[in-house]
Order: sequence, then structure tokens, then C-alpha cells
Amino acid sequence: MARFLVQSTLILVVFIAAWRIGGKPERLVASIYATMLLASTCYALLGGADADADYSDLHGFRFLLDLLALAGVVIVALSYDRWWTLWVGSVQFIAVMPHLLRMADVPLEPIVYAIMERWPVWIAVGITGFGTFLHSQRAKAMTCSA
Repeated sequence: MARFLVQSTLILVVFIAAWRIGGKPERLVASIYATMLLASTCYALLGGADADADYSDLHGFRFLLDLLALAGVVIVALSYDRWWTLWVGSVQFIAVMPHLLRMADVPLEPIVYAIMERWPVWIAVGITGFGTFLHSQRAKAMTCSA
């Protein structure tokens, strides 16, 4: 529960920062992760989290969320000139990989599946926050020089 609260707080802080000081790519990527948080919370409240508590089987709902997030981030990365979106796309691809390995029946310890699925989201949100900070600094520098 503590991990969920910390991750939720981090996502919400980055989401708010992106909407206050970020550009369109920052807002879009932060919105993708905020939407994932909202969707997974709703899924858990509807009782779907109990089925996904064990990492010995494929997590279909999380797989769908990770795939949609990957598609969204790749679209943003290809549409805007931001280097950090490519990094977010890369770590989001890493989040999709354990699901694909589980689908292919590759022997994968449950703890490895859990780590490979969860940690990339933390990294992606951190990179999004960093990208938002860099955008705000670039915008300030352009404002001061004009």
C-alpha cells in the first residue's frame, strides 16, 4: 500500500507540474501515466486487483495498459522534438516485455515479473518530471533573452 501511495503521489506531482510548466509533450506523457493510475485504481476498486495479486500468471489488464501507454508515448515521441520522450518510450517498452515473456511461457520468476513490470513506470514518470523541468528552464531562458 505504501508503494502505491508513493507512486500515486509521484505521478500526480509530475502531472500537475507538466500541466503548469510543461509544454504539450510533457502534458501528454504525464496524462498517459495519470490515466494509467486512474484506470488501474478503478480496476482494483472493482475487484480486478485480487486476480492480479499473484505474479505467476499473465496480468491481462496491466498488459493492455502498458501496451496502450507504449503506443501513446511512441506517438508523442515521433510527433515532438523532445529527446526524453524516446527514453520514456524505451522504459515503457521494458514494462511491456515481461508480459510478452509470460505470454510466451518463458520461465520467469514472479518477483522478476513484478520488478520488470513495475519499475519502468517509476523511471518513466521520473524522466517525464525531468523533461518537464528542462522545458520550464528552456522557456524561462527564452523569456529572459527576449
